Amino acid sequence: MNIKNILVPIDFSACSKNALKVAIQVAKPLNAKIHMVNAVHVHHPHPDFVGGSLIDSIMMDYETQVKQSFAELESEVIELKDVPHEADRFVSYLTDAIYSESEQKDIDLIIMGTRAEHDSIEHLIGTRATDIIETSKVPVIVIPENIHEFAPKKIGFASDLSEIKNTKRLDLIGVFAKMFDAKVYVFSIVDDPDKLTAQDQKLLKEISERFKDYNCSARTVQGNSTTKGIVEFTKTHELDLLAMIPREYSFFAKLFRKSVTKNIAIDIDIPLLSFHE
Repeated sequence: MNIKNILVPIDFSACSKNALKVAIQVAKPLNAKIHMVNAVHVHHPHPDFVGGSLIDSIMMDYETQVKQSFAELESEVIELKDVPHEADRFVSYLTDAIYSESEQKDIDLIIMGTRAEHDSIEHLIGTRATDIIETSKVPVIVIPENIHEFAPKKIGFASDLSEIKNTKRLDLIGVFAKMFDAKVYVFSIVDDPDKLTAQDQKLLKEISERFKDYNCSARTVQGNSTTKGIVEFTKTHELDLLAMIPREYSFFAKLFRKSVTKNIAIDIDIPLLSFHE
């Protein structure tokens, strides 16, 4: 899998700047280009009201401010000089901006930041990140604000033991395993390992065989709660990167429903890699 274009959402917060620095660490050895994207959504007034001149003024101020902010970012994040990069501005929702940029610039990977302080999955990922994870056609890496270096030595892939239609998507894990000489842990949280079907065992074996060229182990882990099981495995094995496939109606999708996340306490302070099939 070739990664040549990496998109980084930038709102000029410390969180997004940190994600940018991490993205540069990923881009440099891959000779990839960084595409910084800033987006702002402006509510247009109802046609019955006079507001055109006000909107025009707001947009001019936005253009000026963002250009200045990107110029300051160039000076602040000196690592940018080490990789090819460009910045784009969008007047739209962030998800729409990312979709447009991904289509126009042939984006291979999105790297975005999230705040370090959180007490549930909802806060860990944040509303914007969950939207991007759900809608992005390319892999997304979410970087907690407390992570300043991306050099995973232990990569975990949490499988829900559902068939993976496009196994080539897993190649990104292999890219990082090779780049950082990392060990890959393929694991699945199950209620009762004794009830594992032959198909389940076959799938787990097939996944692990995708990483036969790397140091890889595959196993099932007993747990009554998928979420808690993943958290415990992540901490116990001191993973540096957790990879998951978001599926509709799957355990991953359920993690991000507010009705569930309100009652789930979690503390995963490592990057999360998400990719659709």
